[in-house]
Amino acid sequence: MDEYYKAADTLPSWLAYPLSQLPTAVAERVHEIRLRTGCGLVLTLNGKQTPAAAIPEVPESLRELVLTQAQMDEVLFTLCGGSVHSHQEEIAQGYVRLPGGCRAGLGGTYLRHPDQGNLLQTVRSVNLRIARERMVPLPPDLLALLKEHFTGLLVVGEPDSGKTTLLRSIAAYFAARQEAVSVIDERGELFPEESSGFLKNKKTLPLDVISGLPKAEAVQMALRTLSPRVLLLDELGGIEEVSALQQGLFAGVDFIATLHAASLEEAARRPQVQALWNCGGLRAMVLLRGRFTPGRVQEVRVL
Repeated sequence: MDEYYKAADTLPSWLAYPLSQLPTAVAERVHEIRLRTGCGLVLTLNGKQTPAAAIPEVPESLRELVLTQAQMDEVLFTLCGGSVHSHQEEIAQGYVRLPGGCRAGLGGTYLRHPDQGNLLQTVRSVNLRIARERMVPLPPDLLALLKEHFTGLLVVGEPDSGKTTLLRSIAAYFAARQEAVSVIDERGELFPEESSGFLKNKKTLPLDVISGLPKAEAVQMALRTLSPRVLLLDELGGIEEVSALQQGLFAGVDFIATLHAASLEEAARRPQVQALWNCGGLRAMVLLRGRFTPGRVQEVRVL
């Protein structure tokens, strides 16, 4: 069964049931389920936002749906398993983590509290991203690079272009070669605990995964205790994460991280990329084709 149905099941029953009626041929093309107060349901199909009203296979009740604020409040309550408070730390960062590596991004009105951080006052939009445990082939020029001591490699792409998918595939490549790999999975999206293995009916990959901690802290922990040959990080953040990586670089540990950008030139202007370049910690960048062909490589550039 496609992961779409499991993701839809995390929503209230009045949404989950009609969404579950979507044929598999359509469901497996859905990347996101988007909900907004005062608007109709939108599904992201093959990288393009498509109103439910324009999809014949969607049940009529959803094609005519206009979400109220009360319904949006119920959506958030249900996504949190009936306990919004227990997810407050995630909500403060704009998301709710769901089983199977899925994530619901949140938009709305926040209140900045001096002690408790960002408090969501009113949820106005929910973007339920569907995580799928899929592999993509690694191009020959990327494989050649991974066989060497490559120091630092950035996987660059726009949102929904398959950066996480490619990173999982790279992890599988290293695991097959019996390399010591530490995966820094702060939000539990790369290798969620709920997954019995990397792919259905296959054994779990021999990887060391640290999740639930800020990436900078987790990188330090991995370097001290797990003796990795390679570090994998999803979504390279601020300078503090670069500083943590630098300690590994000076100890001979390679790293691969993903970064949001539409081009390699755009990525090169980011402060964290410049910091890596200045310390000699960046050797190559990989650009993905885009959201219409997720996980597929457009260019491998050695710097």
